[in-house]
Amino acid sequence: MQDIYRRLAKHLEALVMGYPFNDALLDLLREMFEPEEALVALAIPNNLRPLEVVDTESIAQRSDLPIETVTDKLESLAAKNMLYSAQTQTGHKGYALLQIGYGVPQTFFWGGRQDDRARQMAKLVLKYFTVPTTGHVYGGVSTKTYKYSPASLSMQLPMQGVMPCEQIGIIVDAAASIAVAHCPCRMSAKLLGRSDCQHSIEVCIKYDDMADFVISKGLARKVSKDEARHILVNCEKEGLVHMVDNVQGQVKHTCNCCGHYCWNVGIIRRRKLSRDILMAVYFTRDTNLNECISCGACTEICPVDAVAVIDEKPVVDQDWCIGCGVCAVSCPTNAISIMRRSNKTAPADFADLHGRIKMERGLG
Repeated sequence: MQDIYRRLAKHLEALVMGYPFNDALLDLLREMFEPEEALVALAIPNNLRPLEVVDTESIAQRSDLPIETVTDKLESLAAKNMLYSAQTQTGHKGYALLQIGYGVPQTFFWGGRQDDRARQMAKLVLKYFTVPTTGHVYGGVSTKTYKYSPASLSMQLPMQGVMPCEQIGIIVDAAASIAVAHCPCRMSAKLLGRSDCQHSIEVCIKYDDMADFVISKGLARKVSKDEARHILVNCEKEGLVHMVDNVQGQVKHTCNCCGHYCWNVGIIRRRKLSRDILMAVYFTRDTNLNECISCGACTEICPVDAVAVIDEKPVVDQDWCIGCGVCAVSCPTNAISIMRRSNKTAPADFADLHGRIKMERGLG
């Protein structure tokens, strides 16, 4: 059994959104899985896109354990939020491995727990998710998992070339069910005693099957479309960035990220990894200098420190601007607009997105 966690690590590394291997991953897996649970996890297919489930019988056929043991361990892992679970297309109970960005490390923090277990997971996550690990997860492929959706709810921003499917309000309107959870980035920072970020925490919004999952597991609460819109408006006013799946439709979640502790935006702010390694950035900022009064509001709110006032005029570092639009929300003269960087568009839907990533990673 001593090598079970190394075998599991290699199994998880081959996921579409796989876990880059290092010794810190082994420590994380030991905390997540008991040895027999790890054996069952090894029997869960690793060639599926995030949130794609298989039934118990199919998993048991891939395992040397009795089906009763497999069933028991699947249920115990699901109860501990160590697996994604949902109904299969045939109506049976289904399970899937949690993939990076779709449950790991988020399930440890979405529920807002602040007990010893949560603190222990925060320490292990910090040890594992170093900047090189994060770069490995999102780098190496041209298709990026996430993109930024321009701020648009709190005022009518001038947005040049922004399609309806790229606007956050349309995403909310399209959802059949919506949930709000705690931000895993700021929650884990809070657990580790870092209190210098004052942004709201219960702002991580999930849609449809992802919403149903987190609600069923007690990791989030169900909200109406009106409450979701209210949360998003407040996030924009706080200077938080809407980060969504890099798709035109079937968005699963909206993270509302800050530059302090977000595992993506914060890395960009600190210039640890290039913006374009981590994210799909379809937009950038444009400024009408005739309308600008050089008040500095945009420099204060920019989550990635991409704006400076030089000779009483704002200067935008276009190599780091993420086109999030929160600077436009704060601008008192409406001098800022959002414009498209290129003619590129996002993959059509969730299956298209992760099919591209799977192919680019050489996973078949």
